[in-house]
This record gives sequence, structure tokens and C-alpha cells, in this order.
Amino acid sequence: MKYSSDDNFFMDYAIRLAARNVGNTGENPSVGCVITSNNKIISIGVTGKNGTPHAEHNAIYNIKNFPINTTVYVTLEPCSHSGKNPPCTNLLIKKKVKRVVIAQKDPNPIVNGEGIKLLKTNGIQVDYGISEKLAQENHIGFINNIKYKFPEINIKVASSKNGFTIPEEGTKWITNYLSRSYGHILRSNHDAIMVGINTVLSDNPSLDCRLNGLKDRSPIKLIVDTDLKTPLDSILVENAKNDLVIFTNTLNDNKINSYECSQAKGFDIINYLLKIKSQTPRFYNVNFPFIISSNLENVRSSFTTLASQKIADEILFDDDFSSFMIGRMINDHSSLINTDLECLKKNKISITPLSLNLSNNEFFNKMNHDI
Repeated sequence: MKYSSDDNFFMDYAIRLAARNVGNTGENPSVGCVITSNNKIISIGVTGKNGTPHAEHNAIYNIKNFPINTTVYVTLEPCSHSGKNPPCTNLLIKKKVKRVVIAQKDPNPIVNGEGIKLLKTNGIQVDYGISEKLAQENHIGFINNIKYKFPEINIKVASSKNGFTIPEEGTKWITNYLSRSYGHILRSNHDAIMVGINTVLSDNPSLDCRLNGLKDRSPIKLIVDTDLKTPLDSILVENAKNDLVIFTNTLNDNKINSYECSQAKGFDIINYLLKIKSQTPRFYNVNFPFIISSNLENVRSSFTTLASQKIADEILFDDDFSSFMIGRMINDHSSLINTDLECLKKNKISITPLSLNLSNNEFFNKMNHDI
């Protein structure tokens, strides 16, 4: 179907609204909704905090006197079932919406076209498929969770032009303030952030989002700590408010008991079985599939890992990982350290280089696409 310029404009706006809300909707997708009447916007809405209410409900209830001749642009097919939220299709039918334009069908088998069918049965014109690929970028974590029971994983690596991931002596950063700000954007739009114990010991990071206006959107923190060496006086432990999980192996039961008997609160320790070494060299021998499928509360859609070379290689080239799990490898320079580019291409892992030399305009154009 050929869509009008107005259709494209309103749907692109809905997608941009959804993009700004990614990471804020729990296990539900971040959906954007724009309602028009006579080609003028009369309301907008996005999925609410932790997935409630849905975008369509938020947009509709912003309107005091619902007019006739309305068109609803929504980035994902309206749901037709009752769960934590009532069916959006029922509300659209009740309001006698004339037309619904959808970017992407809902891959959830409970919906998967049923919402479209129900709307059509009740005399509403439905068109779908407009800007579908662009809308999918906001829904990829939800899609992965539905199809594979894994979240979307994005790996961020800061490296110098010649491939080093450790700053030169006497300098604190490899990156500049623009790319570090983008790193905080990543923290705001992911459910969780994972680091290895060496990062904790060397940097003592806080891993929160410190951008004005987004400080309440810091992710859950995950530490991969094979030998359970996380200091109890580290920033992550001292600031933990039920938003820190330390993964260690089952050989550390005595250490785990000592941690649990300490005065430190607000974090959990989960142990896992070490992987049996395969022919592929392992750095940590960590069971990443177990960690990522641990079904942590509020870590259902996506997480990013601030990866050292070792963790990046572990995740990217783990024999037990399927290629669908890694969404993007976000690099703070055009080099990709020692990572095998051909392997990345083969596994359809996209690479987003973020140059140290981005101009302000280039940076903010990039950032506006992601928030």
C-alpha cells in the first residue's frame, strides 16, 4: 500500500515518541501512539512506566471530547487480550475510531493479527506495515523475549584507534565527553548493565545514569564475579537499593555466607555452575546463557554490557549463544579492538561505531535518534 506524506509524518512521530521511552516499560514494548482528526494531531501517548497503561489508553484519555473522523497511528498492533492491561482494541472500538494505522504486527502469539482482525470486524479501517523496520528497532527487546526468552543484548566497548581498551598512563578516559554522554543514554534505555569484576576493582564505577532529567532511569547493575571479590565498600554495594546482582560460581558458598552476614544490604548474589571448558579458549569460563536467562525481575527486554575485551569475546563467541541475542556492538571508535569482524557479519551482528571525533551536531543527531 502507498501511504500519504501525512501518514509517514504521523507514524514517524509515533516511532520517535516510542524511542524516547525505550527502557522505561519493563517487559512490555515501548509503543508510541499519535491520534489525529482532519490531519491535525489532537493527542499523543506512550507506554506507561513498567508497561502500564498502554500507549493507546494514554493517548485516548488525554482527549476530553473525542471527535469523529479520527485516525490512530500506533507503532505496534493494539492488543486484543486482557492481561495486566485491558484490551486496547475494545477502547478503540468503543471510541468509534475511523482508521488505525499500524507499523508492526504484534509477534506475541496471543495477539499476532487478532487485534487487526477484531478492529476490521467492527468496521474500522486498518492499514499496517508503514515504517515497520524503523518501529522494530524500538521493539527488538520485546521481540527477543517473546521469540527466544532472552533480552536484547548490546555490547559497548571503548577503544583507542590502535585497539587498546585501557587509557594511556596519566589519562582517565579513552573517550570524550560526548561519547560518555551517549553511554549514559544507553544506561537510561536499557533494563540492566553488566560489567566484570575487573572493572569494579579498577574503576569502582557507579553505573548509574547521571544525565539531567534521566537520573531516575538508571539500570539494574549486574556484576560477573567468578571468585566473589566485589568489595563491600565499593560504590555499587554501598549505593545498592535492591538494584544490584552479583553472579558468582557455586564454589563460593562460604564467601556468599559471609557477604550475606555483613551489614551491606540492597543486593543479591546468584551462583551458577562453571562451564566445562570447550575447545574454544575461555577467559572466565562464565555461564553467560544462564546469567542472561535468569529471569531477573525488570530485566526482560534489553541490557547493555560495558565490556572489556575478555567479556566481549566471551559473549560474542560463546558456542552456546545464538546470533539473535546480540543486537549491536557499540564502539567508541572505528576500530573494533581484536574482535573478528567476519564472525560478527556472519552472525548478523550490527556494529555502531561512535567516533571520538564526532562534532556536536553529529552527536546530537545520533542521540536524538536514540532518545
